[in-house]
Amino acid sequence: MLSSSLCTFLAVLFAVGLGMNTQAKEPAAKEAPQAVDTIAKPKLKPNIIFVVADDMGWQDTGFSGNQVVKTPHLDSMATSALWFDNFYSAHATCSPGRMAILTGRTPLRARMVTTVGPMQEGEITVAAALKTTGYETAHFGKWGLGREATHPTKVGFDEVIWSKGHYNNGVEFFVGDSDKRDEKPVKTEGESSIATVKLAIDFIQKRAKRKQPFFVQVSFGSPHGPHIPHEDFSKLYPDLQESDRNYYGEISGLDAAVGNLRKELRRLKIEDNTILWFVSDNGGIREGSGGKSKGQIGVRTTGMLEWPNKITKPMRTIVPVSHMDMYPTVLDILGITLEHQPVIDGTSIVKLIEGKMKQRNKPIGFIRGGKVAPETPNICKTSDAVWIDGKYKLRLTQAKKNKPQRTTLHDIFADLTEQKNLADQQPEKVQEMLKAFGVWQKSVHASFAGKDYERNNN
Repeated sequence: MLSSSLCTFLAVLFAVGLGMNTQAKEPAAKEAPQAVDTIAKPKLKPNIIFVVADDMGWQDTGFSGNQVVKTPHLDSMATSALWFDNFYSAHATCSPGRMAILTGRTPLRARMVTTVGPMQEGEITVAAALKTTGYETAHFGKWGLGREATHPTKVGFDEVIWSKGHYNNGVEFFVGDSDKRDEKPVKTEGESSIATVKLAIDFIQKRAKRKQPFFVQVSFGSPHGPHIPHEDFSKLYPDLQESDRNYYGEISGLDAAVGNLRKELRRLKIEDNTILWFVSDNGGIREGSGGKSKGQIGVRTTGMLEWPNKITKPMRTIVPVSHMDMYPTVLDILGITLEHQPVIDGTSIVKLIEGKMKQRNKPIGFIRGGKVAPETPNICKTSDAVWIDGKYKLRLTQAKKNKPQRTTLHDIFADLTEQKNLADQQPEKVQEMLKAFGVWQKSVHASFAGKDYERNNN
């Protein structure tokens, strides 16, 4: 169980967050040194770890206010991290969100608009970018982004132990460029998230010994259905009905895996100079997750970032952040500029990490897309879309069956559940946002039609 002091601290975190302005703020607890004034181009390259949950909602942790789930390790991480109240998934389902995490681009640019399937050949991942500056890279767990030209070994990862898609306890992972069961897979035992982190720890230990900077992506299969928790974690919920016990058991297993990872970083004495970014790949799958938001675009999911060297006391922000921001933030921290970089939709949040970003400097756009060919005339105009600019969220819903086309406007800071439509009250704001969205929409369609890849091939 959490200590009373930690419970009190988390309660303060939750209570004060809803009333914050767009500026990142720290909860009123513990005095600690201020964050450093600058982050870009550090003298000692930080290690970087992305941990990606599968279908986890923004309210699936104790620190976010869930009174049932047991997530002591994620709750502990929240007491020393930058916690994003408004962290947005790039797309409605698993693979497109994971593609955006790696590339900083809205999935439709890469023609990735369905639940599973390869991203477009020619995309540049954060792994490939980091290799240009001496990093060693690895991916462990769920991939789902292609097994040929976009196999993880082809897009920048040195070491790969992976699953094509969702996995559960007892998974047999593929190794390297293998994707056949008879080619000596890695057989795992016990809880799936813990087993995945153990593989990552083996990689990290070797690099830490050599003082080699590394990038690791750990992609869990939990809490994606079917929910089959390890008994060590389902027994934490004896009073719940089976479906809830199974769901929360998977989350507690995931939480324990994150705890093992953080503990090992401390043991190796590399935690201070390690960026640990924890997110989920899309919205949640049940009401207790903060709403059934998987399958919808422009929705919140869970997200926080720990970096003890630079984040020296806990911070919480309502500034909107998305999957697409992870790639440009890492490039900004390392001062990396790529000659043939395709259009990036995200923005660096270095200033937010420093506590200096009062508002987001770039809107966030989302377009659903569909099963279409590259030559389809303006795919963007036939799809549902969302445009977030500051505190305003514009949602464009296309006509379906007996439902007409609809445009809604919400204040996501004042109206967390988006119940109040402000479109009729603020028509000028709607038109302003529609105009900006239209410019971005044309850019996305140009990428969808292949413009980015033509440039890269020149």
